[in-house]
Amino acid sequence: LAEKQLSTDLHVTNPSTTDSLEFQALLHTYLRAPSNAVAISPLTGLSYIDKVKGGVKEVEQRESVDVKQFTDSVYEDAPPKVDVIWPGGGVEVKMVEFKTLTVWNPQAEAGSKIGDMEENGWLVFFPYSLTSSLIRSLRREHFVCVEPGYVRGFKKLEPGARWIGQQILTLV
Repeated sequence: LAEKQLSTDLHVTNPSTTDSLEFQALLHTYLRAPSNAVAISPLTGLSYIDKVKGGVKEVEQRESVDVKQFTDSVYEDAPPKVDVIWPGGGVEVKMVEFKTLTVWNPQAEAGSKIGDMEENGWLVFFPYSLTSSLIRSLRREHFVCVEPGYVRGFKKLEPGARWIGQQILTLV
């Protein structure tokens, strides 16, 4: 932990002396940001699985990815770093040994079905003194998940081997 940076590591060790170990990993990184205004890049040209469309495989054409609609995309062969930028702020996400990047935001329809999310947890409301119709018109989603992982296929560790996946979040 540093003034403008957080590093998290995931350590996996195969203690077996005879059997290999296969696993998947995903860091559920929620970034507090106005999701209606975030831009995530560079992902252009990468293959991704669009889970909202039932697992359709596509190639990213956008220069920067947004989450203005329900988004659940798993990018394969993720770059070692992406930028998540919004007006007035941003985070650089560096990844070591993670091969996929999931970009997720449930929006209202899917968000309301998440059992452990607070009521309207994907929304930020403005001051209570505003009328309720004005509040509804001013609401904005307040997070985006940008999740380094190893979720397309399995990572295989031979007996006694060790693997370390790392993410470094830096304010920009």
